[in-house]
Amino acid sequence: MTSFVTDLNTPLLRLTPKDSFTLRDAFNAVQVFGSIGSGKTSGGGRALAGAYLRAGMGGLVLCAKDDEVELWKSYCQQHGREQDMILFDENEGCNFISYELARKGVDGVSSVTDTIVRIIEAADKAAGQGGGREGEQFWKNTTRQMLLYSIAALYGANGEVTVTEIVKFITTMPTRPPATAEESAKLNKNFAVEVLHRFLKSPKRPVAPDLAEATRNYFTLQYTALAERTRSSILINVTSALNRFNTGMLRKSFCADTTVVPEMTLAGKIIIMAFPPLSYNDEGIISQTLFKFLFQRAVEARNSLAPIFRERPVFLYADESQFFVSEYDDTFLSTCRGSRCATVYLTQSLPTLYAMLGKDKSDAVDGFVGKFNSKIFHLNADPRTNQYASSLIGRGLQTRRTAGESAGRNTTRGNNASTTRNSNYSYGSSANTNSSGGSSGGWLFPYASRNVGSSTGASRSMNGGGDRAAVAAPAPLRAKIRPSPPARASRWTI
Repeated sequence: MTSFVTDLNTPLLRLTPKDSFTLRDAFNAVQVFGSIGSGKTSGGGRALAGAYLRAGMGGLVLCAKDDEVELWKSYCQQHGREQDMILFDENEGCNFISYELARKGVDGVSSVTDTIVRIIEAADKAAGQGGGREGEQFWKNTTRQMLLYSIAALYGANGEVTVTEIVKFITTMPTRPPATAEESAKLNKNFAVEVLHRFLKSPKRPVAPDLAEATRNYFTLQYTALAERTRSSILINVTSALNRFNTGMLRKSFCADTTVVPEMTLAGKIIIMAFPPLSYNDEGIISQTLFKFLFQRAVEARNSLAPIFRERPVFLYADESQFFVSEYDDTFLSTCRGSRCATVYLTQSLPTLYAMLGKDKSDAVDGFVGKFNSKIFHLNADPRTNQYASSLIGRGLQTRRTAGESAGRNTTRGNNASTTRNSNYSYGSSANTNSSGGSSGGWLFPYASRNVGSSTGASRSMNGGGDRAAVAAPAPLRAKIRPSPPARASRWTI
């Protein structure tokens, strides 16, 4: 079994001779921003991935592009973790309904319901319909209610639940009480009614009395009281998402046999999701969002497991994370530190996250991003992301120097002969020298006079910032003083 680090102060990366990125920092989550070609994957992403593999962590890797699968294979080989690598492709499977019910029994009915709600959200997001729907919370609550009681009835009556049976149950449930004896006789052969009768009279998996009573009341009273339009909208929303699991890759990998479970990461396995959306389209997003949610739930519950499953650090890594983010990520980031999980999300910009979660979720996105204690910014052309980075880094004082020099000469001639010489020099202060002389014609020109004058001026000034004091220089040293070159502007180092 691969050894692993446990001390929170263990350095994982050496940033400077004095500063290190520790296991404690890793548990506080890392967000990497960078535009296309900025090196976020090959720079910050690669460094963190290598550090976590060398530390012996288990982890879940979400892949948006085909080459990421091969990239992580090379990471595992390079850092000696090839034996711990599990490639989750169409040859592997995780029956998410059986998995949740096996973990919690009848209490897993609520977990299965939550998982399917996440599937519906992922399907809406993949179709470009996430967020912004009027009365969204109402639809979410009514959908969850219908799913919860449907799954409870199926589990109690049959002892197991499948996606196909969930769809069949809610689509065959009568929408009104029988009006005649003939209609009543037909209902006895109705699939949903048969399931409900077995659930109430002879269940294979007995459920709590309060859940049984709530299920009966819902389908005999509340369900039939729903407006036809409301009921139809809920049915369409649920069945359109779940019908994806009746065929193709989703059925094979998530509704058949189980070979991979999230708890494997707690034992040091690296699960690489080989369903990139660029190849599998919407199914790639739904499958990875589904398994990510199962992983997050397993990590949050790990502290109730045996010590061997509580000690090893694990990580969640997602490049182009905008494909896989959900509202539940905010909750997970609030608690994952206590469960020894390090989260690394890489994306291009803040507007990318806003667009994927819905423009009305801007505050939620800001709160979600704010839970990443460490942020790495690569080259980015997005003004909003750059302004966000600037506000985090802060501002510093800069010292600037200016220097100037001037010289002039003036000569005048007049009837009165005189000579004036003037020089001026300043370096934080000033020094002036004036001389003058004159003469008059006397005996040669008794009625005339001659005056000759000239002036020369020179000045030199320099202003400096900071705590530097200006010092006056004596006139004889002025030839030796040269202005200092402008100070080079300091730069932020990220």
